[in-house]
Amino acid sequence: MTKEIIVSLDIGSYKIAGMVAALNEGTMEIIGAEHIEYEEEIVRKGRVVDIEGCTEYIKKVLTELEQQTNLPLPLVNISIGGGFVRGWTTSHRLNLETARRRITEIDVENLLKNVKNESNIPPGSGILKLLPQEYIIDDTTNVKKNPKGMFGSSIGALVHLCLVLDNPLENILQCVKNAGSEVDCIYPHSWASAEVLLTEEEKKSGVCVIDFGKGTTDFLVYSNGNLYGTYSIRYGGEYIDSDLSLILNISMETASEIKKEYGFCNYPELVEQRSPELANQVEMRTVGTGSKIYVTVDKISKAVYERIDDIIGKSVREAIEKDIGKMPRLGAGIVLTGGCSQLKGMVSYVENAFKRPARIGAPKNILGLPASYQYPCFSAVVGTLMLRKKEIEIISEPEPVWLTKLKNFRKTVYNKLKSLWEGW
Repeated sequence: MTKEIIVSLDIGSYKIAGMVAALNEGTMEIIGAEHIEYEEEIVRKGRVVDIEGCTEYIKKVLTELEQQTNLPLPLVNISIGGGFVRGWTTSHRLNLETARRRITEIDVENLLKNVKNESNIPPGSGILKLLPQEYIIDDTTNVKKNPKGMFGSSIGALVHLCLVLDNPLENILQCVKNAGSEVDCIYPHSWASAEVLLTEEEKKSGVCVIDFGKGTTDFLVYSNGNLYGTYSIRYGGEYIDSDLSLILNISMETASEIKKEYGFCNYPELVEQRSPELANQVEMRTVGTGSKIYVTVDKISKAVYERIDDIIGKSVREAIEKDIGKMPRLGAGIVLTGGCSQLKGMVSYVENAFKRPARIGAPKNILGLPASYQYPCFSAVVGTLMLRKKEIEIISEPEPVWLTKLKNFRKTVYNKLKSLWEGW
């Protein structure tokens, strides 16, 4: 593989993050990283609400990355969620016109075209990704790789179909264009996070990744190595801030800090343990009058828990169970990431809610990745680079030896026939 430069952007609800990586001989090295938190409302619940403001922030990030790398960055790759991405796995089958013949690339393309044509796509939506999970030859043989060259009478496939709402996506694309760049590839936010956090073994065992951000929550489910559901909902950690602000009559900024410092997501567990920490008093000032008040950790944690339970325990769980029928086997448990995944007691809460093991996931062991970016809130921006790297490697993958030999054989036969014809 020749050296190539790739760029990723994660346009979140409270910050925009960007990274640049150099690909060289199969390795990826981070050579630039920058993030800026918004000073005003630019993105609300994952959707751009200020085109000009978003454009300026993208410009600032890309300008800083260009200065760090001393390179022009005309193309960027983005991850999107925002409650306007939805994916599910469907099965399709194609009978070949001639039984027991070699499967061609055209057969595979026709199968995937049928998936597109037969899918019920709602108005205002489009296909973001069409991801084959596995192919089934003659209803009996399951293969992960493209089956071209194999023999069969029919070819089927499990395909993950991911849709996106057109207008919210177009707003993001326009912002990138206004900033002087173009979008190269687009990935679902949860796919990017999963790419940097999961092993193939975890995907086979079954795993759920929940990217819990400020404005939205993006999640997905793997089972038996296949991606079964891609989800994004317009609920995030800022709902906790709103609750605390309303209940305690404090500013959103104060509520955000109080949430991080004193809010325990596993509140029922602490109550059962009669934890003395719940009785501690926290000093804060109200909005408007600036009056000093004291609030217990118990009251703060109760509000935090109730909203967390509404988002993670109900909305996330119900979306998965509605789609799949019941909570799938998750041998590898739940992987939490995103800016709000590090709230106190979050892992304990999730383990109790889902009755499965949970862990916090963050990008690690990435060549050149600064220590300040090895946190859950940067999972998606790193994972976007890794997804693009994987696609580039697939495109650059050399053709199979048998196919090269077949082409050479055909060429040799053609040249001999041509020579004979011309001589005759």
